Amino acid sequence: MKRLLLFLSVIILCLAFFSCTKSIDLQDYVIVISENANTTTKYASENLASLIEEKTGKKIEIITDANAEREKEILIGETTRADSKTSVTLSRGQYLVFERNDKIVIKGDGIYVGAGCSDFANKYLLTDTSSSQIKLKDIPSSEQIFDYKAQDECKSVIFMIGDGMGENHIKMAEFCQMPIFIARQFPSIGTSITRSLSVIEGLASSTDSAVSATAMSTGYKTLNDYIGVDKNGEVLKNVRELARENGAKTAVITTDLITGATPSAYLCHNISREDTEGLQAEIDRIIKEKEIDYIAGEVDNALTDKTKEALWQISSDGSQFFIMIEEAQIDKASHSKEEELAVEYVKRFNDAITYATQFALCHPDTALIVTADHETGNLGKINGAPCGYYFRSYAHTNLDTPIFAIGAGTQSLKESRVENIELAKICAKAYSGAPFGQERVEE
Repeated sequence: MKRLLLFLSVIILCLAFFSCTKSIDLQDYVIVISENANTTTKYASENLASLIEEKTGKKIEIITDANAEREKEILIGETTRADSKTSVTLSRGQYLVFERNDKIVIKGDGIYVGAGCSDFANKYLLTDTSSSQIKLKDIPSSEQIFDYKAQDECKSVIFMIGDGMGENHIKMAEFCQMPIFIARQFPSIGTSITRSLSVIEGLASSTDSAVSATAMSTGYKTLNDYIGVDKNGEVLKNVRELARENGAKTAVITTDLITGATPSAYLCHNISREDTEGLQAEIDRIIKEKEIDYIAGEVDNALTDKTKEALWQISSDGSQFFIMIEEAQIDKASHSKEEELAVEYVKRFNDAITYATQFALCHPDTALIVTADHETGNLGKINGAPCGYYFRSYAHTNLDTPIFAIGAGTQSLKESRVENIELAKICAKAYSGAPFGQERVEE
């Protein structure tokens, strides 16, 4: 009798599996977005297509709804297709993914369309088959609302720095027709305390990029001008080095010179940010000895393209990775009090963040943190000015900078105010359980 019951149980489980599973040929499908799709939807569709190709080896075309309707389509966001129409209203953090009439419908509130893309590729699409058919399992057949929830365990980190970017830089760009700074839709938003050890000890009036980037890369406060070393000049391990030691692939991208202060904090160890020759020699050694997998400086308007290229290269085959991406020119425009130029650089940074956001959502074991090393220019609001704000200073300040975070392991940053060294510690947890950085900031 027990054997009979066990046999019947197996039969029932098999029937349940096959009743919820169907085979599809992805080559019959195209991804469809609106002809007027926003950047978020475009990047969500690109990431889904790339993820499908990586998982299945099958390329899938992306078209707009201006094209003739096909029988089998993956509809992303709002399109003119009848099957895109839904009866529910989505709130912050919510998304839909379901099948209707041989159409896959994926929608989300703002950035969270990417969470729907992630579920389709990572949850419902079964790729453990050698046939030309791909299995689709348990995908909803109705408009069931899902709430985005980040994983607790973080495997990889995307760390993005807007050099000199304070909260008012973002508000100024939004005043000047940037629809939204995309990271405002992240679930975890807080602020970072940027003061350096030089400021704490009364040796300087404000922080600089070298020391603030070192704090975020090593978890230690140190002296202005120092890169990757403590106040005694002793080498400090940075999070990129920690990631590599633990088998992760690593990358550094910047719109600055690769020897600039911020990228150098993730690459070098030197008591002077001005030692360009010494910094370049260390970077050359890292490249020669293949201690980094992707490195690019002075990328300028190719920032988003290089971000795409690097992310897919270092994450290939499910590899663990760490990447630091810097938009350096916000700081430079602020030093010269050029409001309109600063706005353009914030917008450029925002575009790269938008792509990285959709990538992170499609890779749910990845954390994305967006912040700044410090604020530059002490931006103030002014009525009647073209940009709505003006620079009150040419210099760096010790104002708190914003932190925006989404993805695995970033929940602690919600509504937080933390020393910038804490960001290095959060990144380090992805690669090692050992303590990283200094325990606390001594006053």
